[in-house]
Amino acid sequence: MLQWVKHRTTSNICYLPPVSKQGCIVGIDLGTTHTVVAYSLLAEDGTPGPVELFRVPQLIGAGEVSARDLLPSFLYAPLDDEQVADPWGDAPWALGEYARNRGREVVGRQIASAKSWLCHPRVDRSAAILPWASEAEGLTKLSPVQASARLLSHVRVAWDRAHPELPLDEQQVVLTVPASFDQGARELTLSAASAAGLNVRLLEEPQAAFYAYLADRGQQELEVLSQAGAARILVCDVGGGTTDLTLIEVSKQPDVLNLERVAVGNHLLLGGDNIDLTLAHLLEKRLAEQLKGEALDPGRFAQLVMACRAAKEQLLGPEAPNEAPIRLLGRGSALLGNTLKATLSREEVQGVLFDGFLPEAPLSVRPKRGRGGLVAFGLPYEADPAITHHVAWFLTRHSKDGDIQLPSALLFNGGLFRAKSARARLQQVFEGWAAQPVSVLSESDPDRAVARGAVVYGLALRGEGPRIGGGSARGYYIGAASEDPSKRRAICVIPKGAKEGEAHRAAAHPLSLLLGQAVRFDLYASDDASVHAPGSLVDIDEARFIRLPPVSNAFEADADKAREIRVELQGELSAIGTLELACEEQVETNPRRYALAFDLRGPVEAEGPKESLPPGSIPPQSRRSQLPGDPRFEQATDAIDRVFGKGRTDVKARETKDLVRDLEKLLGERKSWTPETNRALFDKLIKDAGARKRSADHERIFWLLAGFCLRPGFGYPGDEQRINRVAKLIPAGLIFHAESRNWQSLWVAWRRLCGGLPEEAQIAIRDLVDPFLAPAEEKLKKPKKLRPTNPVEMLELASSLERLPPERRADLGRWILERTWTDRDPRLWEALSRIGARNPMYASAHHVVPTRTIERWLDHMTREKWEEVPAAAHAAVSLGRVTGDRSRDIGEAARESIVQRLEKAAKAGMPVEPEQLAEWTRALREFVPATAGDQAAFYGEELPAGLRLVNG
Repeated sequence: MLQWVKHRTTSNICYLPPVSKQGCIVGIDLGTTHTVVAYSLLAEDGTPGPVELFRVPQLIGAGEVSARDLLPSFLYAPLDDEQVADPWGDAPWALGEYARNRGREVVGRQIASAKSWLCHPRVDRSAAILPWASEAEGLTKLSPVQASARLLSHVRVAWDRAHPELPLDEQQVVLTVPASFDQGARELTLSAASAAGLNVRLLEEPQAAFYAYLADRGQQELEVLSQAGAARILVCDVGGGTTDLTLIEVSKQPDVLNLERVAVGNHLLLGGDNIDLTLAHLLEKRLAEQLKGEALDPGRFAQLVMACRAAKEQLLGPEAPNEAPIRLLGRGSALLGNTLKATLSREEVQGVLFDGFLPEAPLSVRPKRGRGGLVAFGLPYEADPAITHHVAWFLTRHSKDGDIQLPSALLFNGGLFRAKSARARLQQVFEGWAAQPVSVLSESDPDRAVARGAVVYGLALRGEGPRIGGGSARGYYIGAASEDPSKRRAICVIPKGAKEGEAHRAAAHPLSLLLGQAVRFDLYASDDASVHAPGSLVDIDEARFIRLPPVSNAFEADADKAREIRVELQGELSAIGTLELACEEQVETNPRRYALAFDLRGPVEAEGPKESLPPGSIPPQSRRSQLPGDPRFEQATDAIDRVFGKGRTDVKARETKDLVRDLEKLLGERKSWTPETNRALFDKLIKDAGARKRSADHERIFWLLAGFCLRPGFGYPGDEQRINRVAKLIPAGLIFHAESRNWQSLWVAWRRLCGGLPEEAQIAIRDLVDPFLAPAEEKLKKPKKLRPTNPVEMLELASSLERLPPERRADLGRWILERTWTDRDPRLWEALSRIGARNPMYASAHHVVPTRTIERWLDHMTREKWEEVPAAAHAAVSLGRVTGDRSRDIGEAARESIVQRLEKAAKAGMPVEPEQLAEWTRALREFVPATAGDQAAFYGEELPAGLRLVNG
């Protein structure tokens, strides 16, 4: 059993001096690599004391506690036989220095870079996915939000024990986030703080670094810089996980310095982690002989990355040695015999840093776009690792009328710039652009400056010292419909530069809000140098606008009031750093106000035009008959009500059978129905779901329409509530068991909706169908009175359920693989390709079948004659295609063997077009995103207009 031992020396430790009961201001830097806490005690008259660091008590050994300025942002799950002190209630995790060091030694039990996962849009950030891809026995994983909350909770408990008269949840706490964090990541950060019992105010990290500089020595230096006019300071903050860029303009006014933040860079998942990964890849190649040509498994590769991180810090530090040893211990009884050894030289580390991350480049350079960055642990790092390229593009984007204004001085922050050589190199690049010397401000300690600056900011809020102005770094825009679907337009609702707490009204384009049904607003942000007034209508340029998660909701309609009301869009930046949007009814007295909430769960669409139809906008003429309020649409919903409504006894059987055909006569072919039409029809249908029990035809038509109108189960406002209503019907299965066509409608409907079904609903479906799919030796008991038909449709459904524990998916794959020994049905191979796909079509990547299982399946597949069973070749490609994530990808040698088998099968007559063969080969050698054709094949049809899956 795991034993947590209370450490006897902790109860009387006090890490703060005696304080008054007035309170204090606390700054917390929840960093990728370290968490740092600073504070200023307030005297009873409100006078602030000096800004000091709270030395966070933490484990530095299994039973040894000490206080440190830096709390490493690592979590480690001890092995069952480890006895680990737990003075703070962290069990079953250990945090801090011990977690960082012990995690290097034990594979798969450490959580690192939790902060980076908070801004990863292609995984479920509320799901327990960390440690990523770990298969450690008995390990209970955490979500990125939970991991962040545990770090903050440790800080809170440690603070409260050291300072019981000033509990942290009663103090003014400033929590820092990257300036480039989007609204979703900020909301999740606030969720983590709330889970830790803290009420916090958010502050951008580059601003915090600037506040720390200002408090230390900034006033005098900045006054000199601003003597000749306004000066621009570039804060370049490169930490463990992100690169943050911020421009602050300084101008001298009588007796005061005016500080204004004028620009913030886009989110860049690019930092020290990327350098560590690059060094690890370099050393892995060097270890090839010791590894006998095999790649390191994800666990040992993670150890190598950690070892490279420690070596990098040593080799870039002061008085660095010429080289550092790298040792990876073996496992089990071969602990010493399998130890891998290598060395990393100072010259090599500097070469990687200067040539790959800080290369010299012209100011006109643009970052390389597309997918191609390192994804070794599931995080989508930047495709272009050159920080100088991103800095150049940032300065270009924020030029005025094409005139690039280089900063007057640089302020460095973040762990990378602990290395003097890194600071010198970036200064050299800037001086090359400016063709003259560039000042570097006297930076504070880059590890501690952000936490200290957060306290200085808190003091500035109280009037103690200058405050950086400038308001919002971005403007926010609501999508507006266009007659041309390829053209996207938007209305500015919050302008760039907006101040906290300042309400804005987009009154130039009043809209109508539909009540009683879901409405959606597409949301964009832009840090463009242009400033648009609220209400301005602008064209969306993908180079300058970022799509954010949509804002959506469904508002109840009052029985005695109109279901459509005229509203005005309003927006405000809250004091805690989040975006608040609302629609306010345009009436003279008692106007109703409808708040709009962010959808933080789903992925944000990254590219391609998308029709957006906010309330009150005019759709294209061809689709007007599909919207509520149109007579033909009302006739369509009346037709559903006649068949499924309550108290209808005059409905003939033919009306039920012909319902779908009648709807198409009114609204056009089904494939032309818009998401608005589909969801509105579903909402009418689901009101009387029990009516499906009236007859076999009622049941069949119900599932046919439900599956079609709600597909793919997500992507439209209110879909979560809709899918929950469908999920409640799953346990009942079918009422009319003997009807083969009803079973087919049921299986097809659930397959169409699988993208929206939560894990528990998908498990319920598998529990229902597994007894009919499993081989007899599994001895799964079949439910009584359930005799499902259409086994092929059942199999297609089961293989399309991605949101399941990997072992459940692997079980199904194993059963299917057994059947392929004697059954040549190509649909078996198609099912295997869905189950074993390396890139899920809709689920989070943590649901994929383990790589070692896939490699066993591939061994079987390569024994098939692909020229006779081409579906097996396609399945092999699906199982072997590249993701860039080491935990999901099979080995390079295995992928190349598939390529060779494809070429051999093609020569032997496998029916495949040369273009298809080339595309398969490319997918086995580099990342290729899913196409619309792949999505259509997965769901068995194209998705409704305006809903598109994004594969990542």
